[in-house]
Amino acid sequence: MPAPALRFASVDALTDAQALGAVAGAVVSVSRERLSGLGASGSYHERLALKLRSGEQRRLMLKHIEFDADFTVYRTGSMVSREVALVSEAALNGVWEIFRCPYLGFAADDGRAALLKEDVSAYLLPDVDEPIDVAVEDLLLGALARLHARYWESELLDLPWLVSPATFFGLLGPQAGADDEQRASPHSLLRLVARGWETAFAFLPDRIVEMLTRPPDELAQACSGLPRTLLHGDTKVANFAFLPDGGVVAFDWALMGFGPPTLDLGWYLAVNSGRLARPKEGVIGRYRNYLETALGATFDDSQWAHLVSVGVLHGALMSLWEKALSVAAGTPGAVEEWRWWEDQLLGRRDAGELSP
Repeated sequence: MPAPALRFASVDALTDAQALGAVAGAVVSVSRERLSGLGASGSYHERLALKLRSGEQRRLMLKHIEFDADFTVYRTGSMVSREVALVSEAALNGVWEIFRCPYLGFAADDGRAALLKEDVSAYLLPDVDEPIDVAVEDLLLGALARLHARYWESELLDLPWLVSPATFFGLLGPQAGADDEQRASPHSLLRLVARGWETAFAFLPDRIVEMLTRPPDELAQACSGLPRTLLHGDTKVANFAFLPDGGVVAFDWALMGFGPPTLDLGWYLAVNSGRLARPKEGVIGRYRNYLETALGATFDDSQWAHLVSVGVLHGALMSLWEKALSVAAGTPGAVEEWRWWEDQLLGRRDAGELSP
């Protein structure tokens, strides 16, 4: 399978009309519009409007990543763009047999990278905090399950730039804000994270606070003995586009990693809480069905409970700070959401499923 995207000579070349001819045909001119409100990591996007010699107009997206400013880079201990690494790694081209590839080109300079993508805005879900259609959720859960089955216990999980479970658990966890304050330019989101964890600890039982404040390496021992696979890493529904033919476009692989497949599921439950098409238990069951079908094997209930538990732990470590702030602000539905996560953590900890 050919490489999914073309390597450009430099980041600047990705906005050069002559250089863009390699992916778009003869380009007469390029206009650029910087976009706001897309993500909170520290990267930013531009929309490029290309005028072609044929008279056609073509719109593309360009994602810019400044390594020192994007916490998904500097807090994961690898000063590379994982999206660039993904499209550069021919051994991972099988990803694009499951998801449609949006990437056309990429480049990396010292301390920065950029990715040229198709503009799939027309196929994104509406940006509203409302449940998505069941059929759409099925498309996404099914594609994630096929990705996980495809790379089940693969030797590619040893690629050095993939995010590990311990790194996932520490990314936005209780120590994240304090760690970030040691930087010359602390990230604004991490300051909010610190405040959110203070609020969360005021709500949580002491035994859960004790568990969540353990070092990430220790918490990640809960994943020991569980199967590993390739993870998308950021399963917000906003990171997927749904094409009329049923294809699913996947982008924002900045946290691509390895670990139990339910780390992707746990974050899906947490970050999309208002957008789930089913109750959380229904989502978990549906994903299990898809994964077992894709693997051609079944899990026994005790192993599945352990898998779900580490997914819940991941979702909690990534999001309880934000859910606590929503409770404190009186956001509708926030108390019910909080109670689900607290009850899950209590029950699974007391059952011994989260013990290192």
